[in-house]
Amino acid sequence: MVSRFIFLVPALSQPRCIKRISSIFNMGYVCDVYGYKRGKYDVNNYPPEITINVLSTINDRDYIRKALKGWKDLSLVVSSNKGDDVVFYAFGFFQAFVCALKGEKYIYEISDVFYAYPRLSKIKWILKLIDKQLINKASLTIMTSGGFQDFYGMNNENILIVPNKVSERLLSIPRKPLTDNLNALRFGFVGSIKYDSIFRFAEVIGEHFPNNRFDFYGSAVGRIKDKVDRIVSRYSNIVYHGVYKNPEDLEGIYSNIDIVVACYDINSENERIAEPNKLYESLYFCKPIVVSDGIYLARRVKELGCGYTIDASSKENIKSFVDSLKLSELVEISHREQEMLVDDIVNVPTSLNKAIKRFVNK
Repeated sequence: MVSRFIFLVPALSQPRCIKRISSIFNMGYVCDVYGYKRGKYDVNNYPPEITINVLSTINDRDYIRKALKGWKDLSLVVSSNKGDDVVFYAFGFFQAFVCALKGEKYIYEISDVFYAYPRLSKIKWILKLIDKQLINKASLTIMTSGGFQDFYGMNNENILIVPNKVSERLLSIPRKPLTDNLNALRFGFVGSIKYDSIFRFAEVIGEHFPNNRFDFYGSAVGRIKDKVDRIVSRYSNIVYHGVYKNPEDLEGIYSNIDIVVACYDINSENERIAEPNKLYESLYFCKPIVVSDGIYLARRVKELGCGYTIDASSKENIKSFVDSLKLSELVEISHREQEMLVDDIVNVPTSLNKAIKRFVNK
């Protein structure tokens, strides 16, 4: 009988990982976490009862060192913790790969397909083949987007689609729709800042819509932080607020946003198949969302009627979109979001918990 979970985490302070680990801890399992600091989301914390083992700090761009060190670290962690009462929880391809090679029981969570980025296009086919074997060998595979299942073309019994919905800790916060007395629109990006399309959108607001504003909330490091600083210094209606705690700070953030901007670049397949948690945050706080057209996220926005899909590849397109916005339509979308059932927006782990118990104890 499994009584202990060993979590293998690429980025220790990633909110999604903390949410998942906390949920399993609340089921009564002993939980030990092993992973890396990555200089992102470091303001987010685990429940104090959970043991956190920091393997080291690794730069996102240090690919070779990251792979070599990761192999050594993960092999040691798996070898040191194996047992009949243990199941490993792999938050990523490399973590699952080590568990499979060691012949250990593991759960595999997929929220990012690292080889679906352009830099690995030449070897994508073999990595995808390996990945499908990792899914087959896993006791349970959790995918955070239906787009991932389309990508793999798999419908195994052990695959469960669990979108990255908002934390149940938000349930005490009232959901307030937009009103029709707005004098100006507040656009906001919330998350890890890295997309050219987001900067393009902010520049359009800065250049052409001085009465409106654009707010950045989230992590920005290195050259991205320099880019943020330049655009903030150039336009008085663009503000950078820095990193935030998730979910503690979300109410304050979304109370200062009227439209959520999530127009991610679509030059990689990974962005085209993902379903980011910004969708569920915007739904919970009743804020219309604007996303890039032609991707899985756009399909979901259209299905839910919760926002707009645009071609954000040029400033002209973005300007035309902002010019076309009507307050009455924004308010209508916001009220539609308020009418959605919270169970469709908030992370209610009941079905996931049942699946975990069913599969890990086979």
